[in-house]
Amino acid sequence: MTFVQLLQSLEERLGHVHLPVRPQAAGLQDIFEGCGLHHELTVALVRAIYVENRCRHLKDRVLADASLKAVAPIHAAVARADHTDIDTYRFSEGFLAALQSVFEQHPHPRPVRPQAPRGQVLPFPALRRRAHR
Repeated sequence: MTFVQLLQSLEERLGHVHLPVRPQAAGLQDIFEGCGLHHELTVALVRAIYVENRCRHLKDRVLADASLKAVAPIHAAVARADHTDIDTYRFSEGFLAALQSVFEQHPHPRPVRPQAPRGQVLPFPALRRRAHR
């Protein structure tokens, strides 16, 4: 799954009001159409995912482990902050749940390893065995 596909899937789950993704965006700086609710938190979460996955373009691949690793400290900071209101906390929880849901629905295919050819035991003819003694 690419970074922009991930954002589009998150937009479907969270709603355009929270994640107003611009599909034709050329870069990370113009990925959003205006400001959604909790804009600063959304930008922080999205940038963290982009950086942790070492993306250079919007069409770079993202992985579940790296994305969840990026979001976890931000979510924890929101949960621990004294000034966090209930709506911000719920959005953070919803973002994390949506992210997990996206990766559960679109698991990363593992590359199939080609099987190594198996060896075969060949019997030596009796004449060859005697010749080598």
